[in-house]
Amino acid sequence: MKYQTLNILLLPLLLAAMLAGIYLMPRKGEVFDSSISMELPTGLNPDGWHGTRRQESEEERSILAADTEFSKADYLQQLPISVAAPEKAPALCRVSIVKSGHDLNNSIHRPERCLPAQGHFNLTGSTVQVPVEGRGMIAMTRLKSQQNVTPGQAKPTILDSMHYYVFIGHGHMTEDHLKRTMTDMKDRVLYGMDQRWSYFQVSTAYGDLVNLPEEDARKQTERLISQLLSKLVQWDELNR
Repeated sequence: MKYQTLNILLLPLLLAAMLAGIYLMPRKGEVFDSSISMELPTGLNPDGWHGTRRQESEEERSILAADTEFSKADYLQQLPISVAAPEKAPALCRVSIVKSGHDLNNSIHRPERCLPAQGHFNLTGSTVQVPVEGRGMIAMTRLKSQQNVTPGQAKPTILDSMHYYVFIGHGHMTEDHLKRTMTDMKDRVLYGMDQRWSYFQVSTAYGDLVNLPEEDARKQTERLISQLLSKLVQWDELNR
């Protein structure tokens, strides 16, 4: 009898709890900004690179919410001129910052979801520690992928790439999509805080096709990440 009474009361209690939770959710307009600037430097900045602004594609805009913000740039490594130095191509790092709008689910997607749609396959991922100038080590996700850059031809030409990314909210930084989701839910329910999240991503091609060894690509990519994040992130806001 007690169990029957409990079952009868359980549903109304759950509904009451859910309705009460609505009052803990932030009102529309009370949104905290992501703790990273969207102002990617260009020209001979940062040191050792030449940055050029890049426009997001129409396809990117069409699949994400209208209030999503983009900032993209390509950085070409500046190599010293030396007759004695072996011939080696400079690293070309493609940087993207994508900031969510009010609808987080339709504003930013993990690269693991986006890259296959761009023709990348054989994705493998791991968590790595990357040094940031004056800020110690941060955790990032590093993906490796392959891409056929001559589709439609009988013999495919395969390009290898590495991709580093990290999510940055208001006071939060994490390399993990699930952690980001749980942190966002906790802040909404417990603190009534709605926030905009950004993901910062750097992609670099490597291998024989671009005349750049993988280890050189890794070092240069992490050097650029260190230089950019040290300046772009509002470190005093972070609780990491």
